[in-house]
Amino acid sequence: MMSCDIQSIKKRVDFIKLSKEGLSSPQEGLVLQVISNKEDTKHQLIRFGVTATKKIGNAVIRNKCKRKLRVLAKDVLLKYAKKNSYYVLIARNTTYNRNISLLKTDLLNALKETKYIKKI
Repeated sequence: MMSCDIQSIKKRVDFIKLSKEGLSSPQEGLVLQVISNKEDTKHQLIRFGVTATKKIGNAVIRNKCKRKLRVLAKDVLLKYAKKNSYYVLIARNTTYNRNISLLKTDLLNALKETKYIKKI
């Protein structure tokens, strides 16, 4: 557990459930998949996962992309994401060379598009 508010998704079942049932928002630097957790309403958690396929590049590039997305998720999701939801960030070919500020804009746009952004 990373903190009291945010946890990571590690089980394959959760990733598959998100891809089949959740909303998806493709952006220039990443793809966001979101689903609300209706089963567990007493815990107000944000859960997120990060993934990068072999299409992105070798292991070094995939790991750097995942590190970038993890930092981004912890920063943006804690401030702007709705609680009691699951989020998956998927790296794209452009993620590796894309500036972190542009990735942040991409993630915020994806949250707005899926309507999973907090009222500010």
